[in-house]
Amino acid sequence: MTEANTVLVIEQPEEQTCAAVGGIMATRMKNRGVKAAVVSGRVRDITELRESGLPVWARAQSTVGAAAESKVRARNVPVTVQGVVVSPGDIIYCDAREGVVVIPQDLLDAVIDLMPKIVQADERVKADVKAGGSVFEAFKKHRGR
Repeated sequence: MTEANTVLVIEQPEEQTCAAVGGIMATRMKNRGVKAAVVSGRVRDITELRESGLPVWARAQSTVGAAAESKVRARNVPVTVQGVVVSPGDIIYCDAREGVVVIPQDLLDAVIDLMPKIVQADERVKADVKAGGSVFEAFKKHRGR
């Protein structure tokens, strides 16, 4: 069910307490060429997940395996992760320290155009704050808020 060179996004029903992904599934995904997994739910076998080499982001952990209650219901359909709708083809940016960002495919060009402006504004905000200014005033001055 997995496709090479993709980020697998899994939505797990909130009432499920089992893990949606464990060490065996992570190893299988890695072997199939999946680049990362984002789990709106639980994972287990944390040491095995790390050893698999597959970057995995998840909301929680469980000691209960996926076979207990987890079943695949659909593939390549929109899912919701923490209130954010993720659709097939969306761009998923995963950062080991900062987390995950979803960019809808139709907004990619606008985001690429906007990001340098945001980075520049943030650099000016940081400079003002380092110089003793307030965060509120720096944001107001450089980011219009």
